[in-house]
Amino acid sequence: MARPASEEKRTAIMNATIGLVAAAGTGTSTAKIAKKAGVAEGTVFTYFSTKEALLSALLLELEGELADILLKDPLPGDEGREDMQHFWNRLIDWGVTNPTKWRTLKRLKISSQVPDSIRTQGERRFDEAAVVLARALARQAGEDANIRYAGIIMNAIAEATFDAIADNPNQRETLKLRGFAVFWGGMAGLSQEGSLTL
Repeated sequence: MARPASEEKRTAIMNATIGLVAAAGTGTSTAKIAKKAGVAEGTVFTYFSTKEALLSALLLELEGELADILLKDPLPGDEGREDMQHFWNRLIDWGVTNPTKWRTLKRLKISSQVPDSIRTQGERRFDEAAVVLARALARQAGEDANIRYAGIIMNAIAEATFDAIADNPNQRETLKLRGFAVFWGGMAGLSQEGSLTL
């Protein structure tokens, strides 16, 4: 007779995976994950049929957590800079508070051990946020601005902002404002260069 699932053990396995993937990548073994979680290796497969299933579940959980944070509070409602800054502030606050989760999420998004279908499913969790981003971007850079490219730029500037805040934690709010100013100003530059498709 199979033992009943324990939410505490599942959480321990997920948390162990977050730490190890952030530090060493998705090649980390299930034996190491089990050891860090304080369970037998076979227990990992009680909760996840394969390592791929574990990594897939983790990506979806982290994507869901971040999407929920971005949409947690009501938007200012200007459909432009203020709405976009709301999202930016939530992104930076989450990344600064959860640097290990951020690194893990980045690694999972490019891992060959996570199926494309799971990555697509994770991206769908941001559909509502993408609508807000597209609307704000259109007001700043024009209707032809490429939202995917804007997202890549936003993530890159967010990374730089995380690093700057880690070095100067007492400057968190100032650096958050400066990072957004760089991003928002850069989006205006897209309209000056004309349409770009990726």
